[in-house]
Amino acid sequence: MNNISLAKKNADLFDLMSPEVADDYLLKYMLGEESKDSTLNLSDFHNPFSYEMDIAADSVGATERKTVDLVETFNYLVGLHVKSLESNLNRGYVRVEGSLPNGERALVLWRDCDKIGYEELTKYASRFDLYAKEQTFDVIYINGDHNLPTAFTSDDEDGEVTRTLKLRQIEPEFLSKMFAEETL
Repeated sequence: MNNISLAKKNADLFDLMSPEVADDYLLKYMLGEESKDSTLNLSDFHNPFSYEMDIAADSVGATERKTVDLVETFNYLVGLHVKSLESNLNRGYVRVEGSLPNGERALVLWRDCDKIGYEELTKYASRFDLYAKEQTFDVIYINGDHNLPTAFTSDDEDGEVTRTLKLRQIEPEFLSKMFAEETL
């Protein structure tokens, strides 16, 4: 909650509303929908190893700016059972191998996009096992934009071939899991 910044796009509209209607709109719609983009700044995923948030320091409302471990948070959100982790922050990457709750083998590649941009990622692709020809992983997550060729895997169940995207961006999955409503 300390990291929500709401911009009242139509501030003059609030002047026309009764205080009860304005509060109702703020709590039921604006906090639920318009605040999603402000609670997690996706542009900061460009350099995920220095992501910071305001964390509550006491019950009075004071906050402290602290670094948040996005790698560990993502592993938790997707339910990744970590098999191995390789980290080289000087070179700008963290590479995590593991399995998802549905049994899929997953590779999660976090990179500092300033250090490993489009060209560098292409050079690192073999070293990180990103090529689709190799059936090492069922799904590969990568943060930031990339120019790697889209890769598909196929399953032969009941004589049908299903093609699913093998390379996925971390950011949409992160947001999806972060704001998913729990089902009981």
